[in-house]
Amino acid sequence: MVSKNPSKSAQNTQSILDIAEHKTDEPQKAKDIMKCAVIVVRKDESVYEAIRLMIGKNISGLPVVDDTGLVGIISEKDLLKLLFDKEFLPGIVEDYMTREVVSFDEEDSVQDVCYSLMTNHFRRVPILRRGNIVGIISRADLIKANKNKFKPESIVEEPKKCKAVPKARDVMKCGLMTITKGAPIYEAVEILATRDVTGLPVVDSCMNLVGIISEKDILKPLYDPKAEPGNVEDFMTKEVVSFNQDDNLFDICQCLMNNNFRRVPILDQGRLAGIISVTDIILYILRKKSDLIEYKRMGISAQKVMLEK
Repeated sequence: MVSKNPSKSAQNTQSILDIAEHKTDEPQKAKDIMKCAVIVVRKDESVYEAIRLMIGKNISGLPVVDDTGLVGIISEKDLLKLLFDKEFLPGIVEDYMTREVVSFDEEDSVQDVCYSLMTNHFRRVPILRRGNIVGIISRADLIKANKNKFKPESIVEEPKKCKAVPKARDVMKCGLMTITKGAPIYEAVEILATRDVTGLPVVDSCMNLVGIISEKDILKPLYDPKAEPGNVEDFMTKEVVSFNQDDNLFDICQCLMNNNFRRVPILDQGRLAGIISVTDIILYILRKKSDLIEYKRMGISAQKVMLEK
């Protein structure tokens, strides 16, 4: 069953009322900012086709369709749990998809879409026209639509990005984009709007991790008429789940399966050294699947396996 997110629930608190009443020059209907080139998968396709599309297109979820229209969604987190637990995945997309999907009509307001993406764990919602999927809106799309809200008119140069310490273990990615807590919020908005990232680690001058600022952190001030420009520190999340570069991959995998974030920072003696995402682990499991199966059969502990490889 495909369900629409109730727009009236967006007005349960005064802050959400403020957002809903906000008047802006930005587009106010979903159809004005949605992406029309929607990548979908049919429910009767092999589940490995869904994996191929998500990895190849670097997206975290796929709308599932049949001849009648939108019938579900399949996410990378669903697939990570399955790949971690099973030797192989038989069957088709329909066997693994989630049938309850939050969607919006193309005439619905951007504020209602924003509220839904602020208060739920998913990062994007399908946009429908007479029941058929015609577009999609992500948190990144909402940020791009308002990326100049806090930017002073005199600022024209590109935001600076810091280089992460190039040290890694197994699957982590290095060379991260970071931002300092004293940077103006418009710099974080600009990076998220133009660099195709969903969050930025916040570091001090020694590359110590002090927080993270995500799409969800930025959405509320962008669509809140009472919000004032400030620094990254004013909006960032200070409590960040992170791992040391020598921690085993199984613990990181369990963490990403059991939480709503898609990636975790990796530290080297407190300094930011890299990052691991759900996609990184899916690729690692697909490359090392036979090894992982053998480790489980032999009863070798996850800690020993990851330290010895």
